[in-house]
Amino acid sequence: MDVKVTKSLLMTALITGSVLWGGASAFAEESVGEFELDPMVVTAQRMETRDLDTPAAVSVITAKDIENSGAKTAYEIIERQVGFTNNAYGPGGREFGGSSSRTVLRGLDKGTLVMVNGAPINMLNYNSMEGIPAAAIEKIEIVRGSQSVLYGPEAFGGVVNIITKKGGKSRTTISGGVGNYDKKWTVSSSGEKYNVYLSKDYYGDVDQTNKVFSKSTRLWADRNSSKDNAFVNISPTDKLSFQFSHTKGKYYRDSWTLENGTKTGAGTAYLYEDERNNASVTYDDKDNEFKAILSYNKRVVDPYTSTIKDYQYKDMKSATSSNWKMDTTTLDLQKGWGLRNNKDHVITGITLSKDKMNDRGANKDADRENAAVYTSYTHAFSDVFNTTVGLRGSHVSDFAKDQNVLLPQLQTLLKINNNTSWYVNVGKSFQMPALNQYFSKGRTDNLEPQEGWTYETGIKWITDSSSLKAGLFHMDIDGKFEWIDVGLPDKVLMNAGKFKNTGLELEYKQKLSEIFSYNLGATLSNPKLQAYNTDYYTQAEAKLQLVAGLDYTMGKLNSNLNYLYLGKREKSYYNSLGTKGSDHRVPHRSLLNMAFNYKADDNHTIGLTLNNILDVDDTINKYENWGMPFNWMLTYSYSF
Repeated sequence: MDVKVTKSLLMTALITGSVLWGGASAFAEESVGEFELDPMVVTAQRMETRDLDTPAAVSVITAKDIENSGAKTAYEIIERQVGFTNNAYGPGGREFGGSSSRTVLRGLDKGTLVMVNGAPINMLNYNSMEGIPAAAIEKIEIVRGSQSVLYGPEAFGGVVNIITKKGGKSRTTISGGVGNYDKKWTVSSSGEKYNVYLSKDYYGDVDQTNKVFSKSTRLWADRNSSKDNAFVNISPTDKLSFQFSHTKGKYYRDSWTLENGTKTGAGTAYLYEDERNNASVTYDDKDNEFKAILSYNKRVVDPYTSTIKDYQYKDMKSATSSNWKMDTTTLDLQKGWGLRNNKDHVITGITLSKDKMNDRGANKDADRENAAVYTSYTHAFSDVFNTTVGLRGSHVSDFAKDQNVLLPQLQTLLKINNNTSWYVNVGKSFQMPALNQYFSKGRTDNLEPQEGWTYETGIKWITDSSSLKAGLFHMDIDGKFEWIDVGLPDKVLMNAGKFKNTGLELEYKQKLSEIFSYNLGATLSNPKLQAYNTDYYTQAEAKLQLVAGLDYTMGKLNSNLNYLYLGKREKSYYNSLGTKGSDHRVPHRSLLNMAFNYKADDNHTIGLTLNNILDVDDTINKYENWGMPFNWMLTYSYSF
């Protein structure tokens, strides 16, 4: 075994052993206290219900979970949850301009809606969470399964709602971090009605060339880059709040063409300048069950600035890939009513949105307008059994082809006892292609929406100190979006064929004491794609996902050990879509991270994060892009 890996294994064993030993000792001295594992959920049904009373697969991540995890952004938190097979180009959900990070839920790329306080932030069927600092988050609600009836076409495979803090005691914090690859500084300030976070990241060179598969045709390396972040939340009243996030990065990547694993030519320095702005205003009158959200999202990729246009690196030629700008405006109005002495409940709303896109590479403009009406009616047949029927009607005025869509949903919930419930959730979803794909590589495609059904059923068992959730699901989708080689230098997004995925999800949490808790999760599924004009299916994503976490809190020290494994993965990109057999499969992912947070007093805090402790050659996607090797960051924060 490699010496470096052996040392890493020994270090991990020692750390894990100390945590477990400390946890056992603490448990002997302290009884298990009251613990809340049945939190209130607002996302799944657009109204407050307990997790146990919600007819959907739900996971809730609290502020304490986030603090213990050592995660720097929302993306890192989501990556470690059941059902996700995400990929990014470094810690925190790092992106490189047009090379976007992915939030892949239940094997479906471009099928997860991400919201901040209920306001959507998706752009071009993708979402970016790297601009949302972990310290700003109060909790994250994840709802797996079709949610298109309540939230529209982006919620094909599920919804992630990031709920931020709404002020606190007056406090300012200055933080700096340094690691073996990256550096970072952060300034944050909070008051009774506001939170502000400003940060700057510096990314060092990462030569990810330690291993190349024999059939790889492209080799990448990441170079010095930087990213600016700003996040602001203002809540002047209990009902009114404003949110704004800004991310601007300058990213550089090197690329070489390979022949039999050897570089050919001088290579290309790809240059990305990527700016995102997300703003929203929310009015939430809980007493009258009325909510209004107005949001605006804008993204600009690779503008022609002198910095980018004239940049040269050594003897490599410079290039830009994506070159477009887009903005989306959305208005959502929602009203609820209680019926039969609040035994039943009705929610009705409208959603209006407008997308605009300018593809400067193709010198084309496109727009899309969407007007939708939705309703959801929950009827209690008894104290232990209820049914929810939902319906959404949409009219889409599109650059390519208008669409009229009707989406139904049916949910049932049976309370078996005070700690156990059984749910069924069936819904139809519909999603338009991203506007920029109409002009992909200078051609207008006859792209059609992808649409289909999701069927699922599950059991929830929740007590004061533990919870167990088990769910079965089946997805049946036609016209799945996929990148396909059509003879050009790069691939284009097209409707590839029929997508199916049948799977089992398990999630277990246990709090042994106020000091020690752990969680375990697994997804076993069979995501597969039948390409058009074929009569067989090929694997579309990883079949096996395992997650585990240990939290240890004692006195001034918090620590967390977490593990992610993806196995039985799909074929690599150089295997043509729709071909039988397996030429080469993507290697499994095995990501072990650890975090320590020591709060010396109210003013001084020291943190240490260790990522990819085993220094695994981590292939994050079927295009054989690499994640970061072993990396660490030490931070110091001063608050006053």
